Amino acid sequence: MRKVLVLVGVFALALPVVAVAQTNPPKIGVMNVLRAIVECSEGKQANEEFQKKFEAKRDELSRKQKEIETLQQQLKSQAATLNEEAGAALARSIEAKTTDLKRSQEDAEKEFNELRNQVFNRIGSKLAPLVQQYAKEKNFTLVLDSSSQTTQLTYVDPATDITDDVVKRYDAMQVSSTSSAPAAKPATAVPPPRAPVAKPPASTTATPKK
Repeated sequence: MRKVLVLVGVFALALPVVAVAQTNPPKIGVMNVLRAIVECSEGKQANEEFQKKFEAKRDELSRKQKEIETLQQQLKSQAATLNEEAGAALARSIEAKTTDLKRSQEDAEKEFNELRNQVFNRIGSKLAPLVQQYAKEKNFTLVLDSSSQTTQLTYVDPATDITDDVVKRYDAMQVSSTSSAPAAKPATAVPPPRAPVAKPPASTTATPKK
């Protein structure tokens, strides 16, 4: 009898919550934070700068790689004519340049990862309060990040996606703050990114590391 009373009590306590949930159903929105960061004007400009730095570093590493390949071909083609001392010197030069290339690759990967994180943190820190304000204005109970791997959404109604609205509001906020600054320069059009900032270079040379 005591167990039955406890179960009845728990059920009775749950009734008001269910009733509230039925009369005022939660309003849930979905936002792709990664896409918002990449597609806002500030993100596009950051991506353009990222691409320029990446292409310059890629060309630099490509030159080093070709230099190593040229020396390797030289060592191979002149193996029969080079004396032992010259061959050893050339082999040491190839080894040193290969080590330098590997170190440059690692430094470049670290540099671009840090640059990507800086962009994400800078824009994300300004997006967060804007999303909170938007959610309150639109009476959202919950906003989920569809770009997060931990969210695991199997289906999203496009009508619940607020990403485009947030991007428009963010760009408008940035334009407003820029125009109100005394020394602000007029905004220039930024071309669409060729690759998203959320996807840093997987490899900085045409050939895999040794």
